[in-house]
Amino acid sequence: MVSILVLAPHPDDEVLGMGATIKKLSKRNSVNLCVITEGATAQYSDKKMIKVRRESCIKSGKILGISNFEFLDFPDMKLDTIPILEINKNIEKIIKKYKPKVVYTITDTDMNKDHQIVHESTLIVTRPHSSGVKEVISYEIPGQKLKFFSPTLYENIDKEIRFKIKAFQCYKSEIMKFPHPRSVEAVRNLSIQRGIESSLNNAEAFEIIRSIRD
Repeated sequence: MVSILVLAPHPDDEVLGMGATIKKLSKRNSVNLCVITEGATAQYSDKKMIKVRRESCIKSGKILGISNFEFLDFPDMKLDTIPILEINKNIEKIIKKYKPKVVYTITDTDMNKDHQIVHESTLIVTRPHSSGVKEVISYEIPGQKLKFFSPTLYENIDKEIRFKIKAFQCYKSEIMKFPHPRSVEAVRNLSIQRGIESSLNNAEAFEIIRSIRD
């Protein structure tokens, strides 16, 4: 059983980006999730939403088969106000705890600053000489892009797409109406689009950042 770590800047990024792949991987591996920010205070004035988002994440994650949950609780949408060293040290602790061979992180192609910083931090903390991580792979998030996302890996999720939708629906406060990218229909449509690109019915797309083969 391989230890896998999924890094998500906010609760729901993990399911939007790779929920079906998490379900697929969890059948034979230990998939651990680390959420970097509390994901609520930038959107909601009610601090109770931090708890709501966390509970939604756990409920969603159990549908996907996530083994362990870690919440670092950095402030939502304010990672650019925190020294990158502090973020790195916290993620490094998680890597030392779970000793993952594979780390999935968010792409740096969209406009969200938190996403860009988590991506950058991942590259630092997964350096081969110090981390033991063999593969680093980025997942995409639906929505407007800062630059083009160029997949180098497609995962067949034909059997798992229904679990992704069910898990996403646990985030009741985050589901929007179509054609918003965070709508159920948009999530389905993206899986079909990536499937068309790869001659599959449904797919999730990834970019391989580093892959070390023994």
